[in-house]
Amino acid sequence: MKNKKWAPSQEENLGIITSVYESIKEELLELQKETGCPDSFIYDFISKIQNEWHPESCHSIVRNKKGNIR
Repeated sequence: MKNKKWAPSQEENLGIITSVYESIKEELLELQKETGCPDSFIYDFISKIQNEWHPESCHSIVRNKKGNIR
């Protein structure tokens, strides 16, 4: 199943995915508002989070071994 490319359903795109996307943006705007950090900090911050979700990262491997992925 690892080789099969996953794609969200239209319902997921319009529901949970949009909701999480908007929530993340709101949280980042709040972080920026409270700290006064520049966009470049937010960009680097997101990159660090993104790295944790790379399929070959330790974090991703552990999540997959725990069975947290459908």
